[in-house]
Amino acid sequence: MTLLRWEGLHNARDLGGLPAVDGGRVRHGAVVRSDSPHELTADGVAALRAHGVTRIIDLRCEDEARMRPNVLADDPMYRLVPFTDPDDDPAAELSDLAGIDELYRCRIAGDARRVVAAVAAVADAPPGAVLVHCQAGQDRTGMLVALLLRVAGVPDDAIVDDYAYSPTHPGLECEPESILSMLELVDERWGGAEGYLLEHGLTPAQLTALRTRLRG
Repeated sequence: MTLLRWEGLHNARDLGGLPAVDGGRVRHGAVVRSDSPHELTADGVAALRAHGVTRIIDLRCEDEARMRPNVLADDPMYRLVPFTDPDDDPAAELSDLAGIDELYRCRIAGDARRVVAAVAAVADAPPGAVLVHCQAGQDRTGMLVALLLRVAGVPDDAIVDDYAYSPTHPGLECEPESILSMLELVDERWGGAEGYLLEHGLTPAQLTALRTRLRG
């Protein structure tokens, strides 16, 4: 994992270097995660391009993207791929749930088609780095990245370390249990990330492309 000092972003990092269980590592320049680039400066855009980013995947809903537009929203590399149902209200959901871990479990099951559409967008991206982001780069991005890293063979302790690095929202700590609980559900119900992805629309060819992108 490499921290990226792109002006206007506060939570950007390249996933390259994270270890896999077979002794390999995630390839540098494959996937970058970040918070929303709506304040990315001209120098930040130049750094993004110099890093080889060829696809930007915005996981926010349409209203969020309209209120704080990605500075590259008009660039051909940009794609808006909402990760969850736009009618979901996280604050309202949390009032009825035990916490963030249960919210993650509800979303990975209830929004599975949307989740897998976002994974497919990474698999189908052109050669180069893919930047994935939501608003803070923590929750939706963290869930997506956890699935990507599982496909790459990254062990759960390294997935947790990457997830826990993200800055937190006030009152919403980035607890390891949240992402682990989500992954446990994926394992229990679908036999792992690959089973989850394939059952909800990812093709075997896309799964292979995703693994190739992440590991080379």
